[in-house]
Amino acid sequence: MMFSRRVFLPLSQFDQSEVRTTIGTDRKGAVTINLGYGTDMKSVALVTPAAMTHWPRCNGEGNYGTTWGPTDPTKAKFSVDLADTPWGTDETVNPHFQGLADVLTAIDDKVLAFVHANQLKILGRKSLSLEEVKMLQIRTVRPRYNKDTGALTGHTVNLSSPCFQWDGMGGKYKAKVNVCDYKGDSLNEGVVSPGDIVAVTMYAKQVYTGVGGDKFGIQWAFEDVSIICQRAKVIGPMMQSAFSTQTYDFAHEYEHPESASVPDIDMSEQFNN
Repeated sequence: MMFSRRVFLPLSQFDQSEVRTTIGTDRKGAVTINLGYGTDMKSVALVTPAAMTHWPRCNGEGNYGTTWGPTDPTKAKFSVDLADTPWGTDETVNPHFQGLADVLTAIDDKVLAFVHANQLKILGRKSLSLEEVKMLQIRTVRPRYNKDTGALTGHTVNLSSPCFQWDGMGGKYKAKVNVCDYKGDSLNEGVVSPGDIVAVTMYAKQVYTGVGGDKFGIQWAFEDVSIICQRAKVIGPMMQSAFSTQTYDFAHEYEHPESASVPDIDMSEQFNN
């Protein structure tokens, strides 16, 4: 069975104004929201810029067997998160994340306006203001909070794809995430680890409605992950400015200690007796 591959546009070429929404129905006659790109309603698909991932599960059985994962392996999902966490010598921001956040927020706003205009068909509600409908929307770019203090620590985008896909003949087959290097060459048994700097090919899988009552939002999935820089090779901050204001009379430049030399010992006498 032949499957047509999605065309993923680089973020610089992606035009969010070309994203369109229409109303459709599923096989049971329920109202659905169709999300497409361009007049021919192609898949809304793009290549993300570099971002740090904290909780990737792109290998093996995905989230099967984890605390929040399913107990049925056929319902497991691969997942990856893209965060605005800074890395390298920049201590304050990931300069690549905001452009992605702006595009995804614009798409969210387009879906929001569409649901507001068609709220009776989609939500079974009427006379809700735009802000009231927005309270029902699960946004794509989500805030991250410190678990201890509750302070805002940044933002993240969560993507997931099923570990098992429908084969079109009534069954399922085991899927696999294509893990690549920074050039796009596929890696045999490549592993995505927490702290890696990655880019992904993401697409809008569906606009879901009725979750938790009247909740709605876009489910974003992914196909490929490019490991741009592994966590062990990320260059940390070159300077911690918090220490630069401190002065001490006894301060001295750091010197690397000499490696201890191990003398050669003749162990033959130990085994002569």
